[in-house]
Amino acid sequence: MEKKLRELVGQNSIWLYVKSSNGWFKNVEILEVTHTTITFRYESESEVERKLWEKTTRIDNIAEVEVRLLTVPKVDKKLDAIRGQLSRLLDKEE
Repeated sequence: MEKKLRELVGQNSIWLYVKSSNGWFKNVEILEVTHTTITFRYESESEVERKLWEKTTRIDNIAEVEVRLLTVPKVDKKLDAIRGQLSRLLDKEE
């Protein structure tokens, strides 16, 4: 898990399931991963304010990690453009 978390430092669209909180932290930014801990930043919002939090927890407290790979709009023209871009990216990797 430590290696995977290190790979995700600085990336967007990361969700972490934290056992001690019994829930998901959505759209976190992983700031630092050490041998035993992970530090990440996330936002929460209410009707009156927006809050920015920074949390440090043990790596073994992280049960799951989800990464959103792609967001595709429902509009056909935009979808065709993204499909073309994605196809070109996949062709480059081969």
